[in-house]
Amino acid sequence: MRIISQNGEFDLPYEETTIKVFGDGEVVAFALSDLGCSDYILMAKYSTKEKAMKAMEMCRNRYLSRIELQGGFDALNGSYVQPNFWVLPIVFQFPQDEEVKSMKNKLLSKENGEKSEDKK
Repeated sequence: MRIISQNGEFDLPYEETTIKVFGDGEVVAFALSDLGCSDYILMAKYSTKEKAMKAMEMCRNRYLSRIELQGGFDALNGSYVQPNFWVLPIVFQFPQDEEVKSMKNKLLSKENGEKSEDKK
């Protein structure tokens, strides 16, 4: 799978990269070939660490969907999947900050929805 930075400047192979979220909402990539090096590439910047973690989850889920195309064990569903004949290239681009809903926002939306249903 290829991962594209939020601004489109970087295109990296997911399988050869370590992705890390920093507390300030930055998502960075380190090369697997030199883990002792402190150099990294800024892949995305979010307003909160929570949003950065959600974007990482989106990236992981995109990668796991690749297994379904190639066949093998599908960890999300706990079953084996037969390979498809055509294996399409998989690409994930880190979304913009406003495109990522944090878990807090989802919980608030859910609570508000439940409250409005209770009022009926």
